Amino acid sequence: MLDFSWSNILNSNAFNFAVMVLFFAILIKYLKLPEKIENQRADIQQTVEASDNMKKEAKEALEKVEKSLETLPAEIDKILENANNASKAFEAKSKEEIEKLVLSIKETANRQVAAEEKQAQSVLSKNIGKASVDIANRQVKTAFNNNSELHRKFISDFINSIDKLEV
Repeated sequence: MLDFSWSNILNSNAFNFAVMVLFFAILIKYLKLPEKIENQRADIQQTVEASDNMKKEAKEALEKVEKSLETLPAEIDKILENANNASKAFEAKSKEEIEKLVLSIKETANRQVAAEEKQAQSVLSKNIGKASVDIANRQVKTAFNNNSELHRKFISDFINSIDKLEV
């Protein structure tokens, strides 16, 4: 028969098991383990969802990069063609500007040469005129010194021409 005495109850495995279950139930209630487990589960779920979204975004970015890599040689060729066209245009423009500059320099040099030539002709003409006057002066002096009669004749002719002037 069954003995329900306190000593038997306290020594029984069923009672000890029941006390242990009650202790864990109180402990779980006191520590709010279900809420913490639910919060942890929600955090893990959010992390998994965020990871899935990041994985999806990374795949999309990878696809974009792969597509751009497919068109990269064509883009490089286009950039090189544009650069070549720009350099040819720059070369033509530079050549044209250089030709204009050379022409301008030649024209300026020609004008300067012409001005220098005119100035040299002017100086030469003055020097020749002065030399001619000096030579004539020397010849006249020599002629007067060699022939004193000639000197008197010129003076008298000059006086006569003054007399003929009407004042």
